[in-house]
Amino acid sequence: MRISATIRPIHADQSVCTHRVTSTGKPKEASCTGRAAYTATCSAGDWTQTGTTKAALEYSRDSHLRSHITQPATAASNA
Repeated sequence: MRISATIRPIHADQSVCTHRVTSTGKPKEASCTGRAAYTATCSAGDWTQTGTTKAALEYSRDSHLRSHITQPATAASNA
């Protein structure tokens, strides 16, 4: 099973924002209230983190995904 962690933009009411935005982040659609934050969720469990910047969540996501990597057995533990 491949483990992934997805980052999605969310509105203030925590619903996922799928609306198009301008290069400055302003919504292009009148029905969009704007992106309030981003949320990252792991496919392997209950890890979720929310933050105001996508870059900060990318770092947290990458760190979390590394925690799923199994370490090879050392020679001492095989003896």
